[in-house]
Amino acid sequence: MKQSRILLGVLAYEFKMQIRRSSLWIASIGVAALLIRSMLSEIIHSQAFGLANAPITTLVAALVFSTNLLLPIPLGVFLADRLPRDRRTRVDELFTSMPGTLRTRIVGKYLGSTLATIIPMFVSYILLIGFLLYQTHNLLSIPLVVADFVLIVLPGLLFVAAFSIACPAILWVPLYQFLFVGYWFWGNWLSPTRTGIPSLSQTILTPAGTYISAGMLGVSDVGLVKSVSFWEGLASLLLLLGIAILVLYILWRYLSWQQARQ
Repeated sequence: MKQSRILLGVLAYEFKMQIRRSSLWIASIGVAALLIRSMLSEIIHSQAFGLANAPITTLVAALVFSTNLLLPIPLGVFLADRLPRDRRTRVDELFTSMPGTLRTRIVGKYLGSTLATIIPMFVSYILLIGFLLYQTHNLLSIPLVVADFVLIVLPGLLFVAAFSIACPAILWVPLYQFLFVGYWFWGNWLSPTRTGIPSLSQTILTPAGTYISAGMLGVSDVGLVKSVSFWEGLASLLLLLGIAILVLYILWRYLSWQQARQ
């Protein structure tokens, strides 16, 4: 059996298992509704952000970036139990006896469960599209939200998803979930210049899309960085994706080493 067909089978299985979790949908849509109610109208009308009369492209990018404050948290939390669940239910032994390689199972698990977890988030952005149409009456906001989601939000989600799949291989799941929530605020929204606490929030390793938004889309008024070149934004995007691939590779080597010891 070709590994590509096995990959699609694993992807479909993981997707179905994750997409059926009602708690995932409740958390994602609940967080989105909270953000839209409490943040978006303030951002549009706030003179501090200077977006009241901004072009539609800048306005959409700013709002997509702002909703990225909390929406990735459910993704990291709900992906953390995917790998330990296989060990807990003893299905990992069944998978080992199947013709698919370990690398195929890891990639299929990552892609399937991540895609399923992203879908409720993207559905949440339908609320954002409706809000923008109500505020601007501009149909251009629909494709702009999709494009900005892919550029600003998706690279960070893939970065976070790789760690959320891999780290619970060596960490207790509740501990990782707790650490992840703390990391998300520390690594994205804690300003070291204001607090004196070292943080990744003003570096190209920021998964919330600060550098991508400022460098590639020209929206820096809502982030912690002000002057970023296009190439720095592109470097941030590529680095996030590259680290995600590296983390999955390390997970594959670690699990291969574990299997060799058994």
